[in-house]
Amino acid sequence: MNHSKLTAMALALVALANPTAWANALDGRWVGTLTCSESTAIRSPGFTLPLTLNVTGISGSSERTDEHSVETFSYQRAPSGQLDIQSQGRRRSDTETRWVTRLSGHAPNGTLELQGQMFAADGKTLVRERCSASLSRTAGITVPPASAQGPQATSRSGLTHTTFQIREVAPKTPPKNQAATTPGPGGAPLGEGGVLYFPEDWLLGAGQAWHYRTSPRPQAQPVPVRQATPTEAPIIQRAEALMQQIESRVLVLLDAGEIVSITTTGGIRLDSRLLSASMAKTMTALAAGKAMCAGRLSLGQRADAVIPALSGTDLGTATLRDLLMMASGTTEPGERDYLGTTAEETRFHLEGAGNLERLLATPGQSSAQRGVLSKIKPGERFSYKSRDPYTVAMMLEKTVGMPATRWVEEQLLAPSGAEHSAVLATDRSGYFRGANDGMRLALIDWIRLAIYVDKERKQDSCFGRFIRDMGSTQIRAPGLVNHMSGYGYFTFTENAMAPQSFWAAGYGGQRIGWSTEAGNARIFMMFSNSADRHMDLVYPIARDWMRLGSKPRN
Repeated sequence: MNHSKLTAMALALVALANPTAWANALDGRWVGTLTCSESTAIRSPGFTLPLTLNVTGISGSSERTDEHSVETFSYQRAPSGQLDIQSQGRRRSDTETRWVTRLSGHAPNGTLELQGQMFAADGKTLVRERCSASLSRTAGITVPPASAQGPQATSRSGLTHTTFQIREVAPKTPPKNQAATTPGPGGAPLGEGGVLYFPEDWLLGAGQAWHYRTSPRPQAQPVPVRQATPTEAPIIQRAEALMQQIESRVLVLLDAGEIVSITTTGGIRLDSRLLSASMAKTMTALAAGKAMCAGRLSLGQRADAVIPALSGTDLGTATLRDLLMMASGTTEPGERDYLGTTAEETRFHLEGAGNLERLLATPGQSSAQRGVLSKIKPGERFSYKSRDPYTVAMMLEKTVGMPATRWVEEQLLAPSGAEHSAVLATDRSGYFRGANDGMRLALIDWIRLAIYVDKERKQDSCFGRFIRDMGSTQIRAPGLVNHMSGYGYFTFTENAMAPQSFWAAGYGGQRIGWSTEAGNARIFMMFSNSADRHMDLVYPIARDWMRLGSKPRN
């Protein structure tokens, strides 16, 4: 066996605490390397891998996974301070344990030194004669108090996402890349049977070379994790069963700033970047809310007041509030459009020599829709299209004193504690065309952002009030998205199957759902290839998950 590939050894072992004086001496995060000698059986080479160990309490266990293997670890600490570790690992293609590693040691002079060996699955046959680990405590990274809250806190159990084991289930069908789909209206991809389909190379793609990339933050605080309660377990089992029935890739259940469950159909890790689709519209609304609270914009501000190119156009008369409600009053999407932008406009303005500002000023984009007797006025009627979020993005470009992409990075991603580099789609001029459908965040950073929004919506602050308004019905929007008939600020509301919630929604089945109840901290998240048509199965799980966070009514 060549075990150099079977572990990316992000080993993190955390237990429920029962601390004593000697136990507290080892509590914290230890970082270093694990080294094992060559295999005694087939002489495969030795290896050295990074090792991270989070220690809290006397004993504990957790799992880790990478693209090659799955491994379960447990540790036990003796009153003498000795730490004993045992792992059981297997390749992803196996169902039975393939190897066992045992290590023991102490922490003399502040360095944790462990020695041991690797064995075959029987725990007796020696595979690697010498294994050792040398770790140092990372300065400033310890287990915070159990009372800490928010995405930067450690949970009451002491667990964090660094030790979390994503649950994988078998998919209904393998995901399709774009080449296996057929073009629909405006070139939108369709799967078998003509259903909406979000190709795998879109969902997990890297974006274009000219797109804006945010700066990673390697020292970001971990996201808390806790075990499911007996009342939560049946809902999680239903979620896992559902993931085997529909073309969905990731389903996440969160509560009070903690990860409770993540289920995928394979190949997705916490650092995998996932494309937003139209959930980016909701993030654009949040960015606009930040600009309002900073005094850069107001809901009543007209687009032409800050975008000179729209002077004298119908689009220019729309206010920020009109735009956030998808009610600019401008022309409806046509048969050749995908949400109001033709393939030719996309190629020239969003990917070629033109740019977003010039696109919005064209008559096809900036003219009002004609009603029976007159023009449709801004704010009069909901009409879902890319033009309105594009205009909001351009208003940000003109008012916040920096590119809108940087504004999103500094005002949303940084405060939410994002760890990994995000990709925000731009045109070649650097304008934020991703405001409509082009934000790529690591899964763990989508989780952080969702938790941040929930935390901020409960605050008595300008931004908190904006989020509460954003998640409230501002205009009627029946018939566009199944089961939802209201629209806030680039969010969907009035979900008949999951009452008292508001939603970021994207093509193919991308969803983040938050409760609207003041004290309810339950969040539902999903990334999919083609789950839009199965929301009658998805929303009941979200509903029942959120109901667990509702306070009993007198």
